[in-house]
Amino acid sequence: MPRSRDDLPADLTRTMWALNRALRQSQGSPQGETPRPLAQVEVLRLVDGKPGITVREIAETLNMQANNVSTLVSTLAKDGFLERRGDPDDGRVVQLHPTPKMLAASTELADRLDAGVSGALAQLSEQAQARIAAALPDLRALATALTSSA
Repeated sequence: MPRSRDDLPADLTRTMWALNRALRQSQGSPQGETPRPLAQVEVLRLVDGKPGITVREIAETLNMQANNVSTLVSTLAKDGFLERRGDPDDGRVVQLHPTPKMLAASTELADRLDAGVSGALAQLSEQAQARIAAALPDLRALATALTSSA
């Protein structure tokens, strides 16, 4: 528990950073792959979650310059994770899609992460699990509020 209401932002931030770090470390890299920089991982997650996304949309979401995202995309395409396709409605726009290699890696990592989180949750009391589950809607709302205020 935060020591006071004024401590809540700092305590929440430290906890979220620690949780994010623990999740990334427990997930690891796909079998046979070297670890990727966080920026590449974020691009892959966006493409995985929204096939057909554009470089411009990724840049806006990640608050990055489009040319930097384009460089990340080129590396990921060269490494076989992304496929560029022309937009069927506007040939000037390039959409990004996951390749079978990326989909397999994504499934492997999601399964590993789910197993790790399930194992960690199993170490907690039922009451702690219930409190975490009850907090999820508020944490999602907080994420939305942080995103819209950025």
